[in-house]
Amino acid sequence: HKHSEGRQVRWPTAMARSVRLNPATVTADHLPALRSLSDEKADRKLEEVRHGGELMEEMEVFPDHRSCQDVWWLVIFLLTVLGTFFVAFWYSEGLIRWSDAHINTVGYLAYGYHTSSWVPNIWTLVGSGAMGAACSVLTAFIIVLLMHRCPSCMVWTSLLIGPIVMMVFGVLIFVFAAASGIYGSGYTEPGSAMILTITGCVFIAFGICMLTCVCCCYKSLIPFMIKLVEVVGDVMEEHPSVLLLALVGSIIAAIWSVVSGMAFAGVYVTHRDTIHDQHASVFYMVIFLATLINVWGAQVSSGVCHVAYCGVFGRWYFQTRDCKSPVMPSIGAALTTSLGSVCLGSLLVAIVRAVQQVVRVMKQQAMEDGNIVTCIILAVVECFIRCIGDILEYFNDWAYVQCAVRGASFCEGARISVALLTCANAQFIIRDLLLGSLVSMSSILCGLAGALGGGLTGYLTEGSVAGVLGLFLGGYVGLIAGYGSVSVISSGIKTILASWAEDPAPLEQTHPDIAEEFHSRMSGYRG
Repeated sequence: HKHSEGRQVRWPTAMARSVRLNPATVTADHLPALRSLSDEKADRKLEEVRHGGELMEEMEVFPDHRSCQDVWWLVIFLLTVLGTFFVAFWYSEGLIRWSDAHINTVGYLAYGYHTSSWVPNIWTLVGSGAMGAACSVLTAFIIVLLMHRCPSCMVWTSLLIGPIVMMVFGVLIFVFAAASGIYGSGYTEPGSAMILTITGCVFIAFGICMLTCVCCCYKSLIPFMIKLVEVVGDVMEEHPSVLLLALVGSIIAAIWSVVSGMAFAGVYVTHRDTIHDQHASVFYMVIFLATLINVWGAQVSSGVCHVAYCGVFGRWYFQTRDCKSPVMPSIGAALTTSLGSVCLGSLLVAIVRAVQQVVRVMKQQAMEDGNIVTCIILAVVECFIRCIGDILEYFNDWAYVQCAVRGASFCEGARISVALLTCANAQFIIRDLLLGSLVSMSSILCGLAGALGGGLTGYLTEGSVAGVLGLFLGGYVGLIAGYGSVSVISSGIKTILASWAEDPAPLEQTHPDIAEEFHSRMSGYRG
């Protein structure tokens, strides 16, 4: 195929040191991932690889013209959005009346006066959420700068902070239990000190196990991750405006959560008696639809940001004509030609998460009824469904890379990704990535910053009650905004890996140490 600059790239013959294989001629013996499969399954896998290779040859990288993909799924999503906003508006007045009546009733029964005298103003809560988002994005920006300046420190911190926090938490529980036993039962009920002691010891033991795993199992993988983080930091420092996209995406996700929540809360409080008078399946259907629509919107918001991030890193990698200002073209593609593909991939995840939520509700009802056998069965089913959802989310990330780079449809992007990563034996690099710990740690720090900013804003505006509500609201919005901001790390690394699997030459020119590391890991597993 051709790159947008017109440079012809061929399969391994164009790269003297490439360990990648041509999908048109590859066999199961060449791919370690297929050697353990039966002949029938291996042949089916090879057929998919060859099909993906053909699509890759037909579709050039960053073409001058892109057609809109998966349009019908975009139309369905837009109709869903319009319907949700309409339902939220239609039932908003009734929901507000119901909320005011119940809040005032509870406040009067508990305190002897109406809660309108201490419930924070809505604009105070909005300000707390906005401050939480701002503090979160500022923290994410600092994290990105630290990744560029001291990537080694950031990677080690992301891996060590979890075990350390768990051990500290265990020590605190242990100290509290000891104090309860020494000073009497004023702190806890009889026997609780022993339970707290055991709980603290369990936390400490888990923390030690996690720390041992990091020092013994992950130690050899950390230098590789440090190099990748340094590359991502370089690109982010060149284009810091991409973090603004994360802020906008987080705001949209938060608004969608509020609107979809209001829509289904309004429907439920208005028709509560009717819903509960019907068969249990009606209640489960309401739960399914509410979760489906809420998760679908959130996934689309996250997916658009991911596609835009991939576009930025892809343009930097292949040095396209617009590589000096890649943010706006990447956002444009994510919001137009690739939006339908994001809607399709997000819908698949939303369906699985909705089923998972229904099973969770059924499990809770079985627990309340004391049906232990049903509760255990549903817990196993929920775990299985959660794994399916996690796999789909992970798979979507790779498919979206090709949607951003080539303008492929969702299914085409999935097939191309399978062909690229399989023929490059990239599963051995993916296995060595420690992305989860890095992104999780960064997201938690951003969420804590958002909680602090939101809590202080609420406290300084209207006092302690507003401060507590602002703390939770700022933390929630901050966690969403922070995850959206630091997920650029994962998007960038996956784009670089997928781009290298197609053409290692650009990476060998800009970061030869990373290219050498990729090559050595591939070569080490070939045989």
